[in-house]
Amino acid sequence: MTSHPDPSRLGGIEWTRRTRGALTGSERRRLMGAIARAQAENLAGRVKLALGRLPAGARDLDLNDFRPPDSALAREAQDACREQSPAVAGHSHRTWIFGNALAALDRERLDPELFYVAALLHDAGIEQPVAGEDFTLRSAERAVTCARAGGLQDAQTELIADAITVHATPGITAAIDGALGYYVQSGATADLAGNRLWDIPKTLVAGANDLHPRHGVKAAIRHLVRDEAAAVPDGRFALLVRCGFIVAIRLAPLRD
Repeated sequence: MTSHPDPSRLGGIEWTRRTRGALTGSERRRLMGAIARAQAENLAGRVKLALGRLPAGARDLDLNDFRPPDSALAREAQDACREQSPAVAGHSHRTWIFGNALAALDRERLDPELFYVAALLHDAGIEQPVAGEDFTLRSAERAVTCARAGGLQDAQTELIADAITVHATPGITAAIDGALGYYVQSGATADLAGNRLWDIPKTLVAGANDLHPRHGVKAAIRHLVRDEAAAVPDGRFALLVRCGFIVAIRLAPLRD
């Protein structure tokens, strides 16, 4: 069953609507701790990646196991995804693939349609920064439009919006923040920064890149992240930039 996390928690849809993404001092300090833990985990994971050590069950993951839903809602999301640049659209599709792979490995069940929409549109707002407004709010609004056009109920629509806004929050978990948002983040950071890439078979990664070419995404995203940080200086991406996110993307194992 799809969980219903608190929409008012840090990064949730109601928090983002209320704050426009601006962090308080205590929220910033909390996220800095989460970023430090993630950096340490990434360093340890790079050793696993170099040694080719896959967790149990990972070798059974196959790209052909993950097929897009065939529905009116999925087609709305596909059309909206095409509005993005090739670099961002390709990243969105790979986020869906890698997120699905990691959820399967973790034995977490994802709603196929809701996750598809959230993954494809999680960055829909990033290419046109707005001063004082977190980009995930615009991404969520675009997803809400698709969901309504696809006939989705309001409660499910809000779950998609929440997954999109929370995915940019360091330190989220599936248990507290919902599997949708957690695996959007997991898939996105695998693609951009190499997080948990050591848990995914190289054949699946190569297949995802062949199916959805990278189009210089690392350079494109670094530029977009800097613009977002400048537009929302008290936001999550501004904090991530100060904590080395740009460098992490530059040094990520996947090449464009």
